[in-house]
Amino acid sequence: MDEALTFLTVSDADRVRTLLHHAFGEHGLEVTTHADHAVDAEGRQFGFWNVAATCADVDRQDWPAVVRDHVRHLLESFDGEDPFEGADPDDQRRRTYVRLLPADALPDLDAFPHRELAPGIIEALALDLPDSLSIYNHENARAAGGWELLHRAGLENLRALPTEQVQLVDAHDGGAFHVLLGDSVHTGSRALLLPDLPAGVDDAPPTDLGWLMSVPHRHQLCWHVVRDATVVSVVNSMARFTALGYSDGVGQVSPHLYWWNGSAYVQLTRFDEEGTLSIHVDGDFADVLQRAMGD
Repeated sequence: MDEALTFLTVSDADRVRTLLHHAFGEHGLEVTTHADHAVDAEGRQFGFWNVAATCADVDRQDWPAVVRDHVRHLLESFDGEDPFEGADPDDQRRRTYVRLLPADALPDLDAFPHRELAPGIIEALALDLPDSLSIYNHENARAAGGWELLHRAGLENLRALPTEQVQLVDAHDGGAFHVLLGDSVHTGSRALLLPDLPAGVDDAPPTDLGWLMSVPHRHQLCWHVVRDATVVSVVNSMARFTALGYSDGVGQVSPHLYWWNGSAYVQLTRFDEEGTLSIHVDGDFADVLQRAMGD
């Protein structure tokens, strides 16, 4: 079955994506197609899950018509009132979130204010309205006060989100890591708040050894504060957990595991051309492992 549209086979899911790409093109809209969504030049995201689910319930010969109707109705709703036009600045900031996205999620990255959180992951600004979620371009951001003001507001709004579900996942050979899960599309973006953890989850303060972090998809955040020798087991388990979560999740962000070195995130995992996962331990992180193990 397809990794993103899990109720379809790989070939059927690819056909739905092709039909969607062509349907957008018929409306003069050039989109970048991803596994579970498309993004246009303005940063608008169009999810595939609902239309793919509809296709799964009807005959294949009806798929082109289903997809065309879906795209037409979708664009009619998007082509209505511009969510940024005439917006009250205070209300706009209350609805703004910093959003973590894969670095290739936006077709023209330079058109949108952003910065890198970790290799392959960027921070962008999102306006979350009841019926839509739109990414700020430079013009939208300037009109609403600029990157710094909106970024601060976006972080505060992330902090105000309720903690939906936290799990403590045991590593195979000792130790454990935390997983934050939620229905909110902003759950994974709470990685930006580390090491400020949800209240009552992990009251021990972080150490100078840093922490491990991964964001498999928008509904999941994983982390582990490095304190002792169990980090060796946790790295291996967390790397596999992250890769599996990425392949199964909706709104994929990154399949990689990262370590915070005190000033930036360092990518610890790699995939070769055949898709085999490996963990790279060298430099500062190798020193951290030695310190954690008491050597």
